[in-house]
Amino acid sequence: MPTRHRLTVPLWLPLALLGACSNDAPQPTAAGTDGAAAAAARSYGNITRERLLAADSEPGQWMTSGRDFGKSHYSTLDQINVETVGRLGFAWDYALGTSRGLEATPIVVDGVLYTSGTTGRVYALDAATGEEIWKFDPHSDGQVNRYTCCDEVNRGVAVWEGMVYVGSLDGRLFGLDAATGGVV
Repeated sequence: MPTRHRLTVPLWLPLALLGACSNDAPQPTAAGTDGAAAAAARSYGNITRERLLAADSEPGQWMTSGRDFGKSHYSTLDQINVETVGRLGFAWDYALGTSRGLEATPIVVDGVLYTSGTTGRVYALDAATGEEIWKFDPHSDGQVNRYTCCDEVNRGVAVWEGMVYVGSLDGRLFGLDAATGGVV
């Protein structure tokens, strides 16, 4: 690694923490009114240590990038098998408006799919319908792209106790309210 980059890397964490505390942090874009009623009835991002340890008792959830506390990357769901695979069909899609790389593993908890897109954008979608609940744009500094090695990718979000955490491409860390996408 060139000396110039070696000196800046240790500064990213303090800068990320300071950036997340800013009063002028970006705000999410709310979804349409149809999703608002369904959204009001949900609990959002309710992942706790106890729930994560008991992930096998909730096979329809994918609460970490590896599904469970042990990161097994294995689903115990059995509805798709050799007899039913032929009946699979297309359920929904959601256009992220980019042709850039996407590498995040979505988190699914209580019917909400949380995922990240380029530069640290975050999307909360109804997992059954694909309807947008909210989206967040960190408004990353585009000049940072000159120094990234592997496009504008983001490897995903973490969800914990009603919060969604994401790092932006320009080195800031955001804590978002899981229900609204607002910066906490």
